[in-house]
Amino acid sequence: MNRLTMPWDVVRFELRRSFTPARMAMWLVLVAFPIAIIATMRTIANAHLADKLDPADFVEPFGVTLYFLVPEVTCLLGLLLWATPAISTEIEGQTWVYLALRRSGRRMVLFGKYLTAVIWTLSAALVAISASVFLIGTDVMLRMWLVMSALAVLSCLAHAAIFLLIGVVFYRRTMVAAVLYTMVVEYGLSFVPALVNKFTVNYRLRGLLATWMGWEDVRSNAENIFGSEPVSTHLLVLAAITITLLGAALYRVENAEYPTQQEG
Repeated sequence: MNRLTMPWDVVRFELRRSFTPARMAMWLVLVAFPIAIIATMRTIANAHLADKLDPADFVEPFGVTLYFLVPEVTCLLGLLLWATPAISTEIEGQTWVYLALRRSGRRMVLFGKYLTAVIWTLSAALVAISASVFLIGTDVMLRMWLVMSALAVLSCLAHAAIFLLIGVVFYRRTMVAAVLYTMVVEYGLSFVPALVNKFTVNYRLRGLLATWMGWEDVRSNAENIFGSEPVSTHLLVLAAITITLLGAALYRVENAEYPTQQEG
């Protein structure tokens, strides 16, 4: 197998394997959850607030809600299910020993699983964003769709690298470690008004949201949450997080000695 095409062979294999009732059901849940919330909000707004608010007043609250539902929730849940157990599933399935014997097999398979997690999760996120933006139905639909889609892409790339590294290091308690990281760091420290929150992915995504949507009033009311740095800073930090942690995961998996099921 060619080393350059091996990751894509892994992607094709993993995606074919994902067309099972259980995995398709998980995909549908990830898609339906934000759509249901947005549809409910839109129904309530139409019923009780239509005479009091201008349609433009719906943009910010609906946009912020959609951001939290998809780039911060849907993307993280999807990656939690796909990226985190990349190594543990191979160990439990007793296939790790065959991958470890191949030259560069470990890195190529892990990178292929990274791409699979991003593609699978991003597909659900983009469908949810498209349907939700249509339901919101504001005059900035195209702009909102482009911004939310870009944030979903960045969220998937960065968070997949984080969860992959967690799965490589904590292969015995993978899901526990990933959930703890998510709750403590991304949903905890990212809202703390201190230097530490600037190293979290969600802080950078919220800063890009406020800038790209032109929500300066939202930023001014919650600068500690949405930040004040320029777009270039947010993108550079996200790129650094993604490349560094993905590289660390690939290095770790190449040099680690994982037990087989018989040895464990």
